Amino acid sequence: MKKLFTTLWLVSCWCLVAYAQESLSLSDAIARALNQNFGIRIQNQNVAVAQLNNTQGQAGRYPNISLSLNQNNVFNNVVNPAAFIQGDIRNFSIQPTANVNWVIFDGFRVNLTKQRLEELERLSQGNARVVVENTIQAVIVAYYDAVRLRERIKISEKVLKTSREIYEYSLLKQELGKAVITEVLLEKNNYLADSSALLTQQVQFKNAIRNLNVLMAVPEINKQYSLTDSLLFEDIDYGYEALKDKMLASNSNLEAQLRNQELLHNSVGLAKAELLPNLSLFTGFTYNRNRQNLESATFIDGRPRPSNTASTRTLNGGITFTMPIFNGGQLRRAVETAQMQEQAGQFAVDNLKLSLERDLADAYDLYNLRRQQVKIARENKIAAETNLNLSAERYRTGSINAFEYRILQNTFADIAFGEVQAIFNLLEAKTLLMRLTGTILTEK
Repeated sequence: MKKLFTTLWLVSCWCLVAYAQESLSLSDAIARALNQNFGIRIQNQNVAVAQLNNTQGQAGRYPNISLSLNQNNVFNNVVNPAAFIQGDIRNFSIQPTANVNWVIFDGFRVNLTKQRLEELERLSQGNARVVVENTIQAVIVAYYDAVRLRERIKISEKVLKTSREIYEYSLLKQELGKAVITEVLLEKNNYLADSSALLTQQVQFKNAIRNLNVLMAVPEINKQYSLTDSLLFEDIDYGYEALKDKMLASNSNLEAQLRNQELLHNSVGLAKAELLPNLSLFTGFTYNRNRQNLESATFIDGRPRPSNTASTRTLNGGITFTMPIFNGGQLRRAVETAQMQEQAGQFAVDNLKLSLERDLADAYDLYNLRRQQVKIARENKIAAETNLNLSAERYRTGSINAFEYRILQNTFADIAFGEVQAIFNLLEAKTLLMRLTGTILTEK
């Protein structure tokens, strides 16, 4: 009896905790994941870096201007009878320099590099979209998995309620002398088994919520929610050709592969640019100021000399023209390599399209299969529930025994679990279709 009270206490605590929990809808879960998921935040930083680098200056459009300052101190102690000056000689110099170098023509590399930076930005945005779509899919599946477990808990609670009523009825029959001890023990074992199954499913539900918290990047990993959405069966008949057109136009993985193909095409242009001449302008200005301290020096004629200061100004400029003539065929091979890589990239695009069509066909068939499975499971549940309700009265009147009724009870639970699982499977298949067709962002 103590075990029974313990079980009832645990189930009651579960109900009280569930009543006080924060409400969470599927749209709320997705919104939190979009704002807080670490994978999405990492990709957002990658996009920001690509946007920061996508400038004309990064591509080399503008001249390079540099300033430098050199300050030099030299101390000489001359002890040489053949020299006309003896003693300490100190030289102090300062030399500021300004240089400008501007590439006028480099085989269109600046334009190609700018195009590459733009493609890299778009590629980073495409990669971010892939992460966002995968995260949304994971959140949807995780949310509905928690809902599935919640529905299993409701079914188990209903089964447990029936088991408790039957157990209490068997105790009453025993008191009246109409039930043997074996029947009472059987109903007690059934009740305890159902209680244990309910507690196990409650723990599984908590684990599913923890998984959802990870996707939403909630610091309080054990935070629980009252889920407001349900497992709803929507009998939507999709057309395969319409889904295929959407996939080829909007699939994020395919778009990312096409962006990568544009980068490979750009690499061919950059390799060809190395074969063209390079023309650049340069100019520079240098000012050199030098002060020589002769206060501690002795000259050969014995007369002192004053310290002196000298300065020099230098302005230079010119044009640099370079033209590759021969380097062992390295540049030509680089062009051919880039062209072969571009061709290999096109093969990858074609292969991805074929693989996506296969995946879409598989997902489409799976979705339609699960639509039919849900319909069958619903009809099966209605029949099992009706049979169980009728059998309850037959059990009370003694038309069937406890073993037979327990079989019907287990059958109903399995069929009810099957209906919940079938709806979850259908929603999972629908989510996969949305991700493959690139509509998961627009529909959710």
